Amino acid sequence: MIKLPRWASIDPEVQKKLDAISVDLRPKRWYGRAKAVVNFKDEILIQGRLIQQERCAWCTLPLGAEGRRTVHRDHIAPSSLYPQWTFVAKNLVISCEYCNGLAVKSDIDTIKELKHTYDDCEFHIVHPYDDEVELHIQFDNDRDQLPVVIKGISPKGLWTVRNMKLDDAGLARERAKEVFYEQRGQLRLPAQEEDLIVSALDAMNVAL
Repeated sequence: MIKLPRWASIDPEVQKKLDAISVDLRPKRWYGRAKAVVNFKDEILIQGRLIQQERCAWCTLPLGAEGRRTVHRDHIAPSSLYPQWTFVAKNLVISCEYCNGLAVKSDIDTIKELKHTYDDCEFHIVHPYDDEVELHIQFDNDRDQLPVVIKGISPKGLWTVRNMKLDDAGLARERAKEVFYEQRGQLRLPAQEEDLIVSALDAMNVAL
């Protein structure tokens, strides 16, 4: 997971128009073409990709053309369950299609204790903006300190890793491939060994 320094900044006039939408209509309006909605979604996407440096908030893998992963706007508290926060910028992150898809997050209930205001709610999930991620989730420390295998180290971290499937073998494999390609110049492997590793990683791509 990524600890995010801030969420997207939305024009107050745009936010005012969105806040005026009836709560029960907000999830449906999310898919509409009203100017305020389009403006909000554009800013979430543009600013979110910049803030997150083109990485998924949950699995940390690269997005877009570089990572060959579709970029999604992901409601931390699902709008289907909590329509009141459909247009709250702090409730949105940028994620990949896997982490935001039906097989993982989808409409899972991420709120432990519902309160009147968003900031007062208690979350099951590690919140990318509010929580110090490293207190809940860490990469397993091997001798090289490589960011490959994720583990939860608190009740909230364990919940997040389990429910978001962050310890999935496929994700670990993708992170391992990324680490290798980023650090291959520092590894100083004999050419023959590096060729073998590259071939193995390419085979993984074919298998996936």
